[in-house]
Amino acid sequence: MKRFFLAFLFALPMYAEDGAAILAKVDAARNPLESFAVDVSLTAISPRSTESSKFRVYGKGSDRSVVEFVAPATEKGKYLLMMRDAMWIYMPSASRPIRISPLQRLMGQASNGDVARTNFAIDYNPTSVASENGTWVLELAAKDPSIAYARITLWVDQKTNEPARADFYVVSGKLIKRAHYADHGQRIEIEDLLKPGNRTVMQYANLAAHDNPEKMFTKDALGKW
Repeated sequence: MKRFFLAFLFALPMYAEDGAAILAKVDAARNPLESFAVDVSLTAISPRSTESSKFRVYGKGSDRSVVEFVAPATEKGKYLLMMRDAMWIYMPSASRPIRISPLQRLMGQASNGDVARTNFAIDYNPTSVASENGTWVLELAAKDPSIAYARITLWVDQKTNEPARADFYVVSGKLIKRAHYADHGQRIEIEDLLKPGNRTVMQYANLAAHDNPEKMFTKDALGKW
């Protein structure tokens, strides 16, 4: 009877708390540092053109970040501030930072939130977990309606806890884009599923611990440090 009970127990599907533990490992694998800086480059590719931009991201904890626009030269001097779900942009031509949406596109298929945030657990609750060909498949539901994507299906390598693929859905339930992760998450290719042939490559480099003071993450400090 005891052996039968144990076999039955291990045959049960994983519950949300198991998904939460997996998601925590995914976030830790993506960025294990509490205070950091990382270079991010974006290349938007379409059948007609290719555009590129570069950024420097400064993060502290799991919900605060500042994105400095590095290139092209016409964008230098701009900054994004993200505090949990709230985001502001500072432009030298404006008198004060402007509130914007994390869902707004920064370039190609990459939104402001895609660049400023590297943590899934802040915005999403895992609702189910399945095992598929050496990966965990997590269904993630947005914690708040204001979050960029209402639902994400995330594939996670069971050995490394690194993301392998993610499908992004809007509130209507429509699948709008798909991300493929490579080089231990340092390279992400995002497909526009509404416009086949359009894709954006996001490349991370030079991730390192960086002492980012608390005062960096305020609207008044944008563009002044």
